[in-house]
Amino acid sequence: MDINSVLNKSYIILRGKSKTYKLDCEIILSHVLNIKNRLELFSDRNYILNSREKTLFFDKIKERENLKPVSKIINKKNFWNFDVDVSKNILIPRPETEVLIDIVCSKIKKNSKIYFLDIGCGSGCISLSLLDYFKKSNALALDVSKDAILNTKINVNKNNFQDRIKILHGDLFKFKTEKKFDLIISNPPYLKLSKYNNLCTSIKLFEPKLALVGDNQDGLLFFKQIIFNLKDKLKLNGYLAFEIGDSQFIRLERMLKLNGFIIEEKYKLVNRQIRCILAKKIKNYTLQ
Repeated sequence: MDINSVLNKSYIILRGKSKTYKLDCEIILSHVLNIKNRLELFSDRNYILNSREKTLFFDKIKERENLKPVSKIINKKNFWNFDVDVSKNILIPRPETEVLIDIVCSKIKKNSKIYFLDIGCGSGCISLSLLDYFKKSNALALDVSKDAILNTKINVNKNNFQDRIKILHGDLFKFKTEKKFDLIISNPPYLKLSKYNNLCTSIKLFEPKLALVGDNQDGLLFFKQIIFNLKDKLKLNGYLAFEIGDSQFIRLERMLKLNGFIIEEKYKLVNRQIRCILAKKIKNYTLQ
């Protein structure tokens, strides 16, 4: 079968399974054929796949038919300037997290010598992006998941950042450090359990619940831990950067103000829910 034929067959298989079925098929075929730009598929539509390529392709299409995300099928996700490895049991990086990176980069001068803490590093996508943009920066990345630690190490080593980052396997709620940071950034678990239960099947099957559920109440448990217990580890005029959940902004804004912070930037989704915030530490005391 040639490229045109296998694509047409795969379109039929996935048409009722994915809104982006054509794109999914083309990305998967590009991966199987080791083609970097999927548009190159259409310049050689008459290429005949060998038996190994054809079997591998339709095996992966079957995985997609069974709702496995494309990023998990090809084990990578484009994020910022990187093809981030997502081969372990970790959360797939989302576009909203790229917005969080953009907000940080718009506020801190590019040539700044910053030391930042990445809490819940997951794939390592946040650390990679900040280390890439801030050439004089160094980082500490923390995650309770062994898979996340392994995945972050894969991406850090692949991109030669290993001399500028320490990757620590540990629990945020037991984390201790004598270091002071210019930036603490996190996309923590922030869903209420009830919200998680209503997520699409694909997410619940193929992404870790550990990275998604904050608690059984308001989803704010991890934010409280960071704000209350790590604020003293942030330098005066340093920044807290968070990706947050729906309807959490008002409570977080109040919490931040009572702990010496002011909101400097926020990002709204099309549904007007605030998804990303950047807060500046303006006081060294708290009024909890």
